[in-house]
Amino acid sequence: MNVTLTKELETLVKEKVRSGRYSDASDVVRDALRVLEQRDDFESPALEAALLEGVQSPHRAYGSATLDRVRSAARRLK
Repeated sequence: MNVTLTKELETLVKEKVRSGRYSDASDVVRDALRVLEQRDDFESPALEAALLEGVQSPHRAYGSATLDRVRSAARRLK
């Protein structure tokens, strides 16, 4: 596979290799793709919709019973 980079990105890759953190350009690209993959995992439309729903819903006071349910649910996830 061949990839064409802008001059700016090519310079960035070379600087990363020169820093000693990466052995070659392929290492830089592989690491960048891993980071992109991780970022994509956090960009979930379903999660975004659920968060938006929570933010837009009215505030409801909660007590110890609610916290107990949350803790219980969290323990089941382990």
